Amino acid sequence: MTTPSSQTLLRVGIPVLKVGVALGLVIWIARKVDFSEGWAAVQTLSATTISVSILLLLLQALLSAWRWCLLSEMIGRRLTISGAMKLFMQSLFYNQALPSPIPGDAARIFGAVKYGLTVGEATLGVIMDRMLTLFGLSVVALIGLIIMRAVYQFDFPIPYLTEFTALGVAGTITLAVAFGWRHQLFTRFLPARLHALSAALQAFITHRRMVGIFLLTLVIHGLSVVCLEILVLGLGLPLGWGKATAAFPPVLLIAMIPISVGGWGLREGGMIISLAMFGIGTTDAATLSVVFGLLQLVVGLAGGVFVLSRPHSGKIKAL
Repeated sequence: MTTPSSQTLLRVGIPVLKVGVALGLVIWIARKVDFSEGWAAVQTLSATTISVSILLLLLQALLSAWRWCLLSEMIGRRLTISGAMKLFMQSLFYNQALPSPIPGDAARIFGAVKYGLTVGEATLGVIMDRMLTLFGLSVVALIGLIIMRAVYQFDFPIPYLTEFTALGVAGTITLAVAFGWRHQLFTRFLPARLHALSAALQAFITHRRMVGIFLLTLVIHGLSVVCLEILVLGLGLPLGWGKATAAFPPVLLIAMIPISVGGWGLREGGMIISLAMFGIGTTDAATLSVVFGLLQLVVGLAGGVFVLSRPHSGKIKAL
């Protein structure tokens, strides 16, 4: 059993560790980068390229909020798209400004309660959204890895990444099919506190909109690839759309590993080793990744406008 002192240590220690990992990776990568060359490349980006990239990231946030609305409707009550977008932007702000995703998720849960959902419904909606995001990104990454291997005859430098990703996707699909077919059998072996999540998963798997929501998830992740390719074109890098489809999704999956802050360091390292296979140098790859990360940061910090007007912000910051 975890004592209060050990809980406090975990709450403090894990974020500090994630900050340390992010800083360590960034410093290690920075030693391999030519800053003058990178800054010169950034200066070639036009206002149009930057504006289009930001608009794509905002569209991604809007579609993510819409998907959350649809998931909430399956579980209980549907959020309004305006309310969901406001809460989602708040969560982006917390995720960018703080080293833990918990405050961002709490912002959505507390906010959804204000819009009429119960705490249980709001919590399940956020958990389902998180699970679908990870699974969708794994599918997109697997598609990229398969294209990389089948079309370009490259294997991602991380050993067995393709095989492990394929195993995770196949395992999830198999489990979902079995769960939908024999839901009651699974429920018998689950703790009582997980029965609500079990029912929510069952509702999603058997819902007529399930395929549509999954396709929407793929589109949401695809917008990150499109945004990155727009930046590639703006930076004048020799990487076409086909290669971008292969190279970027695995990097986005690597950046989701929860050992860093906002994927910093992981994303840059993944981008360098992925684009190296297509002839892109370390400085250019790192510059692309940093610009993309900064634009994500801009969009996330824009959610601070909604946080300032939120009466529960003090509670969330304390988490």
